[in-house]
Amino acid sequence: MFYVIFALLLYCVSVMIHIFFCRKTTKPGLQAKAYIIIAVILIGVYFAGVYTIGQGNFLDPHSLWGLPLKITSGVVFILLVPTYLMFYALTQLMSPSKKILLTIASQGNPSYADIMLGLQEEDFIGTRLNDLCACGCVSQIEGRYVLSLSGRKIAAFLNIMQHVLGREMGG
Repeated sequence: MFYVIFALLLYCVSVMIHIFFCRKTTKPGLQAKAYIIIAVILIGVYFAGVYTIGQGNFLDPHSLWGLPLKITSGVVFILLVPTYLMFYALTQLMSPSKKILLTIASQGNPSYADIMLGLQEEDFIGTRLNDLCACGCVSQIEGRYVLSLSGRKIAAFLNIMQHVLGREMGG
């Protein structure tokens, strides 16, 4: 049980460090690489702590507190890292669905016309294309947009996922 609590505590610490880092950094955009570095360091701390505790025989392996969940707890920590990154990335994206939800939340009970007015004021396509150009997935050449190598890989992966999940585009 100690190992589960230790892994979850270190995961929470990694998220708090990342949030603090994002608030203090002046560099715009996603700071996913910084979080991955933080998480790798704290995963190393977890495994070093597990090794130290194992060598020191601090926990009775026959008690509930010392159950041998060393590897499982580490895997849980590792699996929580991409989960956090998915939700972290969503905070940076603006989609029509997110804009609708935020409009309703800010206006209380808006009418359909109020929601449409809020969506017409937003330039989703232009903003999204600028974001894709900034991250290197798309390049603008002579007024035309072209997928980069990473953009082609992402598009291929999205097509595969759509096919595997049996969903149409956007579903």
